[in-house]
Amino acid sequence: MDFKGKIKSRRLQLGLTLEDVAKAVGVSAPTIQRYESGEIKNVGKDKIKALADALQVTPTFLMGWEEVPERKQSFDYFIEMQMHLLGYEFIYDEEDDYLFLKAGDKVFEIYETDVEQLRHDMRQFLKYRLHQIMENSKEIKK
Repeated sequence: MDFKGKIKSRRLQLGLTLEDVAKAVGVSAPTIQRYESGEIKNVGKDKIKALADALQVTPTFLMGWEEVPERKQSFDYFIEMQMHLLGYEFIYDEEDDYLFLKAGDKVFEIYETDVEQLRHDMRQFLKYRLHQIMENSKEIKK
């Protein structure tokens, strides 16, 4: 499968809309559609990386340099993708050991404890919601 086919196939596999991917990549939905149709053939490195992140694969897979997609499955990756779709981004400055939260055109210095609390809160919320869903669903006996 070629680049354009991989983008569309993976987007549909993940249940993402053109708008979801566009927001994560920082382009318009018609641009994503043009990537998928092959109308745009020269995609910048930064957009390939963003596309790979949005589609939970590696840039190497998108470019056709490996056979099987490598899924990023960590909980931290899940958090970062959800934040990105909401317009937020963590920025790590490893050289100076700083952590920032970018919200639109504003940047805030935050602490690792804030991120740890966010991880904890999200896990607790997911457990709570999943429990609610199970309580309101019918168990299937196998």
